[in-house]
Amino acid sequence: MTTLARPSGHDARGRLRDVLRSRVDIARHVAEVTSFDRQALDAWVREARAATVAHACRNSPFYADFVPAHLARAAADGGAGAFGALPFTTREHLSAAYPLGMLAVPRRDVIRFDESSGTGNGRPIAAFFTMADWLENNLTVATLLSCVLDERDVAAIAVPYELAGVGQDLDRAIEVLGCAIVPLGAASPSCPPERMVDALHRSGATTLVCSGTRALYLGEIARRGGIDPRADLGVSKILMAGEGSSPAKKRRLADQWGATAYSMFGMTETNTLAMFCTHRELHLVETRTYFEIVDPASGEPLPDGTVGELALTTLASRAMPLLRYKTGDVCQIEAAPCGCGSPLRRLRHRGRIGDRIRIGDRGTSQLEIEDIVLGGMTRPPYYFAFDVDGAVLEVALPPSSVDDDATRTSIADGARDRLGARVGFRRLDVSRFETALRTSAKPTMRNFSAHHEGG
Repeated sequence: MTTLARPSGHDARGRLRDVLRSRVDIARHVAEVTSFDRQALDAWVREARAATVAHACRNSPFYADFVPAHLARAAADGGAGAFGALPFTTREHLSAAYPLGMLAVPRRDVIRFDESSGTGNGRPIAAFFTMADWLENNLTVATLLSCVLDERDVAAIAVPYELAGVGQDLDRAIEVLGCAIVPLGAASPSCPPERMVDALHRSGATTLVCSGTRALYLGEIARRGGIDPRADLGVSKILMAGEGSSPAKKRRLADQWGATAYSMFGMTETNTLAMFCTHRELHLVETRTYFEIVDPASGEPLPDGTVGELALTTLASRAMPLLRYKTGDVCQIEAAPCGCGSPLRRLRHRGRIGDRIRIGDRGTSQLEIEDIVLGGMTRPPYYFAFDVDGAVLEVALPPSSVDDDATRTSIADGARDRLGARVGFRRLDVSRFETALRTSAKPTMRNFSAHHEGG
């Protein structure tokens, strides 16, 4: 695990030289671990995981109290089965420890203080990073992004820059590759959607970084302004962050923008967890995090290829190590080799446990509903909202879609075949829906009940 201590003393030039040398050392470390084959990576992960357990249980007040001493010693020594005996960390633990309870280094060693938006349970959680934590993540993300970005690209970044690290992380990682940056931010009164579209046009942006829903919205804003995103804008890549995306959403973005849509996955408390490859597969960043799939109820580990809850243990986080953190994400890990040649396993994200939806006697997810509805839509704007009434899926669509027989038939057939559900259609209050998108830092498809006409 790489460290970067802040040097003491009053020699400003000497301190600067030490910092720069340390950054070079971090870059060399990232270059080394990202070049491992699978066998070397597995061996490195075992050592890094044991070191994380030792560091967390020795230096984090939370883990010193939370993990029994005999379990901590056994896991730190790498004993067989000892790691799996460690208790799980939950978001409730992080919320209760807010703001500084999870800190595992002296406060003077922290270079960044971030916070989540409180979208999980309404309470924020804190995130801390040392210089080494932060730079290792930046350089790792840059390495993974280099498969599709280079110095010829102009990247417009429309994700939050405030408190959460996603904006700054992607900004700096993309800048390392020599790309020009257009920092659009998210939901800022000084940069409304119309100005974002204008900035895309003026800058010649080749890459748009935002949630998939925001990209659909910006495409609609451009269309209404007389700009064809496919013909008049240069965006050829959309890097989606902050929201899960169905295959249908990726197809709609490709149709709307003439661009390839790539998914990314991360959290405020961990930074980047999975990144795309040239084959648009989502690969786990196993050089920074150890991943498990566990049964959501029992916590029992599940084999690769099985759907369960994603739990993670940080391998490169000095300031805020996490041990067996249950993320609340429903995922599947695929160990089979990818065509891109990466040794990193692949992630299939199936939505959030809290987003599971019951329709009649079947369970489904927001992502599956999105895939059915967006898959049936053929006309802009590509918005929808939904609600569930027993065994009926209530779908609100814009007038252009709700009045189209083919769209309604396609959605009804998909819901019947995949969910065993009937569909009721209503008109979407487009104005209210777009107001929600315009003012949201993380725009996503909203719940139907707030946006249907008259609702």
